Amino acid sequence: MPSDSDSQVPIFLERIRSLFRPSEGMQQRDEDPRQGMAVAVCVLLSFVLWLSLTLQEQRMVSVDFPVEVAGVPDGQALVEHPPSSVTVQLRGTGMDLLRLVFTPPPIQVQAGQGRVNVQETLNLPRTNDAQIESVAPGVIDIQLEPRIQRTVPIRPRLSVQLESAHELIEQPTVEPDSVTVWGAESVVGTITDWPTDSLVMRNVQDTVRRQVALRDSLSPLVEKSAEQVTVTARAGKFAEETREVTVEVTGVPAGQDLVTLQPSTIRIRYRVLFRQLFASRRSSEFFATVSYSQIRSDTTGYVRPNIHVPSDLVIRDPEPIPSRLQYYTFLSSD
Repeated sequence: MPSDSDSQVPIFLERIRSLFRPSEGMQQRDEDPRQGMAVAVCVLLSFVLWLSLTLQEQRMVSVDFPVEVAGVPDGQALVEHPPSSVTVQLRGTGMDLLRLVFTPPPIQVQAGQGRVNVQETLNLPRTNDAQIESVAPGVIDIQLEPRIQRTVPIRPRLSVQLESAHELIEQPTVEPDSVTVWGAESVVGTITDWPTDSLVMRNVQDTVRRQVALRDSLSPLVEKSAEQVTVTARAGKFAEETREVTVEVTGVPAGQDLVTLQPSTIRIRYRVLFRQLFASRRSSEFFATVSYSQIRSDTTGYVRPNIHVPSDLVIRDPEPIPSRLQYYTFLSSD
């Protein structure tokens, strides 16, 4: 006599088959929602079956294991940093390999070991049955040197794009202008300056300050006292102006020849920061001189006046007009 479980099998199969048959009263072309559910269930079951079979198969994969250096003695530093990762060929089931692909354990390298055999250092989790086929690189050399300290200037990698008709008032400044670095003697000893990351200042027309990071090209071999600096660029608009001044002959010894210049007055053409234009017109620090020694050593009959401009103003390109003066000497009468 059939058991209850046996009698339930045809009923279950009949229910499965009914999912694929059109419902009564519906046209053949109409889609039954139960058919879509049946297809989805079949696809899901197929994927689960495929995944379970795949994860049980033996496979070979390459996995990058991160490398960590520990135990650097005090007063010592690494000359070269070991590779950041080691490529390991592994053989095992899909489940074992999947765990290592997503969470590879770090390889701990002790700095005092010198030459390290990577395969001997590599330890897989005890619960993992994967086998190591090969390791690249197989050996890592750890070189140490005395750790020294040095202070070097900071070199900004800067591009300043000025607004139209504007100029830099002075060269951009960096604060702080130097950085202290620590590292192996052969590494730090070759550093002449420390560059920043690239920085572009656009449409500069006044004082602009920007924070910029120091370039990290030698990390982690070299430590530094600052990670970023402040770069300041000062720009302004300039205007052209002219001042007329009297030229003075200086250094004439008492009782020596008298000197007359022709002309005795000149114009000084210059460019000045626009906001200092009126101050430059009022300043008494504009003057021109010709030294007596210039005249005594001249053989052409002409001398060039020396231009003096205010030191507290931003003056550019001062130019005497005319650029040369004639001179006449007269004997003094006692």
